[in-house]
Amino acid sequence: MKNNTPLQTARPRRARFFAATAAAFILIGGGAVGYALVAREDTPNCDSLLSDTALRRSLGAAYKEGMDCRALGTAIKDAATGSTPGRHTLAEARAMQATVTAVSEAIERRREPTIAPELRAPLAGALVDYAQDTQEILSGVNDEYTHREDSTPWQDGSTVRMSARTDDLVTVLHAVSQDPAAYADLRAAHVRQCATRLAEVPAHATGPYYTWPARSCAAGLGYYDSIADDIPKSQAEQWRSDVLQRLTRTAGSPPPYKVNRARYIAGSWQQAVIEQVDAGQDLFLQDDSSRIINIWAAARGEDIYSTKVHALKQKTANDAGTSLVDAGKALRCTRHPAECG
Repeated sequence: MKNNTPLQTARPRRARFFAATAAAFILIGGGAVGYALVAREDTPNCDSLLSDTALRRSLGAAYKEGMDCRALGTAIKDAATGSTPGRHTLAEARAMQATVTAVSEAIERRREPTIAPELRAPLAGALVDYAQDTQEILSGVNDEYTHREDSTPWQDGSTVRMSARTDDLVTVLHAVSQDPAAYADLRAAHVRQCATRLAEVPAHATGPYYTWPARSCAAGLGYYDSIADDIPKSQAEQWRSDVLQRLTRTAGSPPPYKVNRARYIAGSWQQAVIEQVDAGQDLFLQDDSSRIINIWAAARGEDIYSTKVHALKQKTANDAGTSLVDAGKALRCTRHPAECG
C-alpha cells in the first residue's frame, strides 16, 4: 500500500488542502495553428535544446548534428514513447524527463514560456502518453512522485514512472499549449485519467475514498485553467474556438456507464463541453470540475443537488482555484525572476 501523505516542505499548498485526505486514502486501484503568445519579438529556436547534454544522450542515435526543430520534435516523441500507449521503458521515460527539464531550463533562460512552433505538437503528443504521470505530478500528493521529482524514472510493474518538478512541467505544458489543439489533447488526456480514478470509487464510499479522485482531478485542472487564462485577450477567443473545434473533432460516442465507466465519464465530459461551452466565455472551462462531478454522480445514481455532492463541488472549486493561483505566480516568476527572490 502506498503512503500518499504529502511532503510538508515540498508541497505546502497541497498539505493545506489534502494532507488529511492523502493520509487516509488508499489508491483504488498536432495542430497546425499556433499562437505567438509572447511579448518579445525574437522567435525561440532549438539551439539550447540541441546543446543539452542529458537530452542529447537520451535521444541516442536519433540525435543528429545540426538537426532542425521539426526533426528534434520528432526525435523526442519517438524516443519518449513506445508501441503501447501509456507504457514506457526506462530509456523512454528518461527521454521524457530530460525533455521536460531541458525545455523548462531553456524557457527560464528566455524568461518567456514559449518554444519553437515545430516542437509544440510532438511534445504535446509525448506528454499525452505520460498522462498518468503528469496527473500525479500536478496533484502533488503521491509521495512516489514528490520524493522522486529530482530522481531518475523507476520501474512500476509492467511500466516505468517518470516524475518532474511541478513548476517545470507546468512551464512546458504552457509552452506547448500555444497550439490550441495541443492544449485540447492534453486537457482531455488529464480528464481521462480523472475518469479512470472516479470509475474505481466504490458505490458506498465515504470520506476521502469518495472525495479524493475528484479533488486530485481538480488540482490538475486548475493548472490547465491558468494556461487558458494567460492567453492574450486579443487572441483568446480565437484560441478558445480552436480548442473547442479540436475537442469536437476528437469526440466519440461514450459507451453506457455500465459497459465502461471511465470512457463514459470522459466521453460525456467532452460532449458536454462541446454543447455547453462558448469561446467567448472569460472563465473558459473553469467549471469543468463541477461538470465532471455531475456526470459521475448522476451515473452512480446520486442526486447532483444533494449536500454531499454540493460539498464536493465546493472543495474541488477551491482546489482548482489554488492551482490556478499557484501557476500564475510561477509564470510571473518565469517572466520576472528578480521579483521572486
